[in-house]
Amino acid sequence: MPAARGVSVIATNLTPDELDEYAQAHLDGLASKTQIKALESDKDAWAGALWRLLDDADLALERARKTVRGPERANVLNDLDEECFRIDDALTALIGEPAEEELTPDPRDNKRGKQQKQQAPEKTGTPQLQLSWNDGALVAWVGGHDARYEQEDVIRELLASTGGASIEWTTRSPLRIATGQRVPAVSSPVTAALGWLVAQAHPTHDPRIAPSVRWMGLAAATAVSAVSQGRMAPQLRQSRRAKKAEGSQFSVRWLPGLIDSDHLKQLVASVPGAAMVGQQRQEALAFTTAVMGNITNQIVRMAAGQVEMPAPPPEVHNRNDISEAFLGRLDGSPFYAPDGPGAEISRRIDRWAAPVVGTKNPRLTVQLSPPDQSNAWLARVLGTSSSGSLEPFELVLAEASKDRSRLFEHQAARLERLFPALLRPGGRRRGEVILSQDEAWQLMTEVGPVLSAAGYDVRVPPLSRKKSKPSLRLTAEDAEETVVGAQQLANVRWSALFDDVELTAAEIAKLAQQAKPLVKSRGQWIELDQADLAEAAAALAERADQTKLSGADMLRHAMGLEGDPLGGGISIAGDGWAADLLRSMDALPEDPDTTPDGFEGELRSYQADALSWLNFLDDAGLGGCLALDMGLGKTPTSLAALYASREHGTGLVIAPPAVVGNWANESKKFIPDMTVHVHHGANRKKGDLSKPFAKVDLVITTYGTAVRDMDELSKITWGKVVIDEAQAIKNPQAETSQQLRRLDARTRVALTGTPIENGLGDLWSIMDWANAGLVGGRASFISQLTPTKRTEGGSGEAALKALNGILVYRRTKME
Repeated sequence: MPAARGVSVIATNLTPDELDEYAQAHLDGLASKTQIKALESDKDAWAGALWRLLDDADLALERARKTVRGPERANVLNDLDEECFRIDDALTALIGEPAEEELTPDPRDNKRGKQQKQQAPEKTGTPQLQLSWNDGALVAWVGGHDARYEQEDVIRELLASTGGASIEWTTRSPLRIATGQRVPAVSSPVTAALGWLVAQAHPTHDPRIAPSVRWMGLAAATAVSAVSQGRMAPQLRQSRRAKKAEGSQFSVRWLPGLIDSDHLKQLVASVPGAAMVGQQRQEALAFTTAVMGNITNQIVRMAAGQVEMPAPPPEVHNRNDISEAFLGRLDGSPFYAPDGPGAEISRRIDRWAAPVVGTKNPRLTVQLSPPDQSNAWLARVLGTSSSGSLEPFELVLAEASKDRSRLFEHQAARLERLFPALLRPGGRRRGEVILSQDEAWQLMTEVGPVLSAAGYDVRVPPLSRKKSKPSLRLTAEDAEETVVGAQQLANVRWSALFDDVELTAAEIAKLAQQAKPLVKSRGQWIELDQADLAEAAAALAERADQTKLSGADMLRHAMGLEGDPLGGGISIAGDGWAADLLRSMDALPEDPDTTPDGFEGELRSYQADALSWLNFLDDAGLGGCLALDMGLGKTPTSLAALYASREHGTGLVIAPPAVVGNWANESKKFIPDMTVHVHHGANRKKGDLSKPFAKVDLVITTYGTAVRDMDELSKITWGKVVIDEAQAIKNPQAETSQQLRRLDARTRVALTGTPIENGLGDLWSIMDWANAGLVGGRASFISQLTPTKRTEGGSGEAALKALNGILVYRRTKME
């Protein structure tokens, strides 16, 4: 704090509020000559106004500490802290250094004519680790507004808590801070502390770590990022302080290049006052660029010192010598050179580097528009106009001032070197060029990233680098309404899909003629592979005469049972039984009811999923295979499905003799409302069974009894037939398999734990029993489902997955 608070005897006619307004304007550098004259005419009144402003700033800071939360807290507190330091500086300049005691105006005395002698208030703030920049080195100290300034041992302790103990921090002379006090401090070259400093860019919740630490870390990280990407440029600096008779001292200095302007603005806006302690007061922009420039220079000089360079000439006399000395001393070691040639080369290097260094360079934008009807892509160079909008380069250049026009020209010339297509004649104006599809793709994939790295904004249509996987689509149109179900015929057309882009054979032929075939998919442009286009064209040509298919045919295509030439599957769209079936399958509930109607107890989640799937098959009139490992509850799940489908007719369960009793017991336990009849043994009903069985919901019998009584059982139209341990029919030529195919049922369900592991031939036998003729012949079924290496996972495996998803519900204990 400055010396004792002066008591003003206001010699002017200004009120305290007017004095405060004048003092604030002076602090902000906005005071008029009249205001400055009024303040200087009564410095005691001026000091009183500054004291009032300081009190207000202190109060605002304390309120912010209690009320401000969230990510903006650090910046708000830092801004208010800096305001306090700023007013302190003004008071120190006006009334001198602080004393041990100060005279504090009594806030209750409106005339401020009395003085009350008080002891300096006790410091109550939290001492914080601070980082400042001084003479090209990091300076660490501990203090803060309304906090005591700690000795070196506390500084080193706090540095150790942030991981900085291994850095060689040396004691330095006390650091003069904004209040005029000198506080203990330690320092380190930035090259020694660089890794630690960059790590401080990450936010910390430790209240002992000040915002200045993180800000320095962010500035260092920005410089390191620029160097790591090669975004730096050399300068040849001439020192006027170390002249010899034959010339001046020169050295290479490195500056960061192509710093993102928005990022730089954020750094400048958030620079803490503590980071600038020890420096002559600078504007935040100048300080920020100086810090990043110094860090960049030290990093590159250190790196250049580790690289073998050509030996510089021992004496420098002319331009050639200066050029060789420049290349041989990229590490910044000085050399003497004649003033004239040295200054000329220095200016030429500055002009060469000007478009990439500095903060005033305008930023140009390269914009690529989607193709027009003639498939031509328009690339344009845009600049920011005086109104702040993006306009064509020529228009912006025409309205720019002379100096800004020169900067625009430098940026445009550099852009044209990087993107030579802009120099091609024939454009309507400078900065516009028509690109072929191949050139557009290169701009989106190769040239664009180079331009972005070079500091230009690049706006291209959204691009997908993910390779599109082709597939076939079968669209049903004009379905015959007179036939319902799998035998329903429909007119169909074939197309190829690349992601969500549907292409006809004619469109594929047109794309195949282009060097870089591009299509727009899900709002992004993707490149199509010529080999994929050729395969798609061949697949469509092979199916060109398949213009009318039944619902069963389309379902076989969807399951991959008719082949999958592109390896991406065959999707069904449009109208008709197959399309409706697949759409309704997609609509199956994700969380089905675990307590279905009539069921006592609660199904497990996977049992509820299986029941939902069985009901879906029942609605579609399809059979299926419920494949659950032993112990996972096939019986209660099937009973719930049988109860739900009882309106379609009596259900029939065929099981091995050992489990018939279990089926009967489980039906009483889980579905007590369902009437059940066990048809088995010597005393079973004989003769016409249709009437007695029509009176019950469910009939349970054995495989042997079913085969013996098949003549009567086959006369009944069953609502649903369920066979347990379905491996009993895995041999399609066996008597049991042949006889069970005689049953007339709306739907058939096979229960087994291993529908696939027993072999594809066994699986075909089960699936053909459940849906006679739907899965095709046995030989073609085995051929299509045999895994191949044509595509990832094999087309056969893909077909198995499709089959499992539609006609088979499978779950093992391992899942």
